Amino acid sequence: MAKNMKSRNLKLNGENFFIRPYDPEKDEQKVIDLWKKVFFNEMPLELWRWKYIDNPYETEIIICENEKGLPLVLYGGVPFKSGYCGREIIMIHLSDIMSHPDYRGSGLFIHTANAYFDIFGGKNDTFVMYGFPGKYHFDIGRKYLQYSGIGKGAYYFAGSTVRISDNNVFTQGQIARITRPDLCFDMIWQNLSNDYPLSVIRDSAYMKWRFFDNPDNNYEVWCFKSDVKAEYEAYMVILIKEKKAVIVDFLIPGSGPKSEIFSNFIGRMAGMLLDKGIKKIETWVPGDHFSADKLHQSGFTHKNEPIGIIPTIRMFDDSVKTSWACDNIFYTMGDGDLM
Repeated sequence: MAKNMKSRNLKLNGENFFIRPYDPEKDEQKVIDLWKKVFFNEMPLELWRWKYIDNPYETEIIICENEKGLPLVLYGGVPFKSGYCGREIIMIHLSDIMSHPDYRGSGLFIHTANAYFDIFGGKNDTFVMYGFPGKYHFDIGRKYLQYSGIGKGAYYFAGSTVRISDNNVFTQGQIARITRPDLCFDMIWQNLSNDYPLSVIRDSAYMKWRFFDNPDNNYEVWCFKSDVKAEYEAYMVILIKEKKAVIVDFLIPGSGPKSEIFSNFIGRMAGMLLDKGIKKIETWVPGDHFSADKLHQSGFTHKNEPIGIIPTIRMFDDSVKTSWACDNIFYTMGDGDLM
């Protein structure tokens, strides 16, 4: 959709600037250079292309450049296909937003952000944008861009595999590692979507791109079934690093007769990890979500969030209250790119 946008001229502090869609062929290396200047780190081209070009979604990024064609601000994100109470919408996960150090405080960033909201916000069923900024960027967004924190924020849970394995009785069911993209994820999402009234659609296309095709991390994807003859009923994605396991993403039943699946699932996963010599397991979930209660009941301990992220939302539809969205949105580290 951004490719149909016309360039917008902006005159600020005596300089001429242009806000326009991101062009991969023209802008890629310049944006990578800007990323390094802003974040003092390298962004591998392969990772950038995977995130914004090779995903199963659209490219919704704009840049603000000077008269020399040098990008000074980038604002954008990944427009995920998402579920809203049984209806398909778009939620944009804002990420890699950046502003050239020499132009911070000039107003250029705010003008570019507002142009982005004007182009994409509230159009084509896009009425939710969210992200995981740190405090500095959140404070700017709250002051100038109508950002709101999401509910209780991200709860960080940690536990020992010994305790979690011992704390959860698993008398039935089995786990299996899925090593390639599988249509079982479509069925899992279809069966559980009612428990997730506001969430990225975690179907096979999403799973393939986000976890199986990821060029940066080697994820393990595990599924659970209550009976050997049954279909898979839940999944969990873990990343093993530095002798600990991080639950990066999952989909589990929240209520009904299968609400106890998580206890069986996590108990078996903890036992499997323990056999591998992994003693610690951790994860992040929305503090308002039912999964926070399930993690606590399963032997995890809620601790201070160590990264400093502030889950953030901006709404573009007055008929959907921000308070409702905060109470019902589901996200994991898999929605973003922190893990």
